[in-house]
Amino acid sequence: MSSWPTRSRKRLSRQFLVLFTRMTSFCARMLPYRLAVASGGMLGFCAYYLLTRERTRAITHISSVFPERGALWARQVAHRTFSHLGKSLLEVMTIDPRRLQSDVTFRGLERLVAAVGQGKGIVFVTGHIGNWEIMGGAVAAKHPVSVVAAPIEPEPVNDMIVRFRAGIGVRTILRNRAGAAKELIRVFRENRVLGILIDQDTDVEGAFVDFMGRPAWTPTAAAQMAIKFGAPVLFGYDQRGSDGRHTITIEGPLELTRSGNDDKDIRTNTAMFTKLIENAILQNPEQWVWMHRRWRRQP
Repeated sequence: MSSWPTRSRKRLSRQFLVLFTRMTSFCARMLPYRLAVASGGMLGFCAYYLLTRERTRAITHISSVFPERGALWARQVAHRTFSHLGKSLLEVMTIDPRRLQSDVTFRGLERLVAAVGQGKGIVFVTGHIGNWEIMGGAVAAKHPVSVVAAPIEPEPVNDMIVRFRAGIGVRTILRNRAGAAKELIRVFRENRVLGILIDQDTDVEGAFVDFMGRPAWTPTAAAQMAIKFGAPVLFGYDQRGSDGRHTITIEGPLELTRSGNDDKDIRTNTAMFTKLIENAILQNPEQWVWMHRRWRRQP
């Protein structure tokens, strides 16, 4: 009997999340694009005050990484982070392929072209920097893209996200779902881009590598795929400018460590990928997900 209130709260929370997501999407599509994105910023602004646990966690993480900047600066960055994520949500809900062409600029697009020319498929390493969903759609406009993602609960929200991605040309491979392994193999056979985000502590195969000066459990799938299939690896990230437009930077193909010891090489290359993500985050700290429990596990 004691677990009934907990189950009831979880069910109500999931139902609210589904309703909130649907209503937000509906309202956003009634607005001009720029106004919808601005509304997303206001939504994030309000979330900063409403989501106390996430706000506290974000401020704590920022303060630990930038102890010299002070508490006020940490709170300001956390506040801008929430607003940024609100804008990102509304961008994903409302953007269309035409606007992807007009609002996105590439730096290093020739690196993608060169990697495609190898014909082996591409491992595209990235993190939750800028608007990573916009980046997926922009890259997909240049070459077919699949992304690996964990299913999100509740299922209706997961389905909406998959549809949003499909609307901008991105195919989603859900981990641990039927056919996922075959779909991964098909990516490389068809010379597609495989996007993998590796900057979160999730319950997948991984390794502890340094991130912002502390060990962090990091998914190793990108390094594993690159070694297994012999595919070139690109690193990319997005940045939203003050004018609301996006710049996508692509680096690589990266030179991987290949000593013959796969376990060691996977960890070494994962550490290298993570350092690139770290450097990109430090350019615009407010455009990363500081409320994520990145260091929740320690060796």
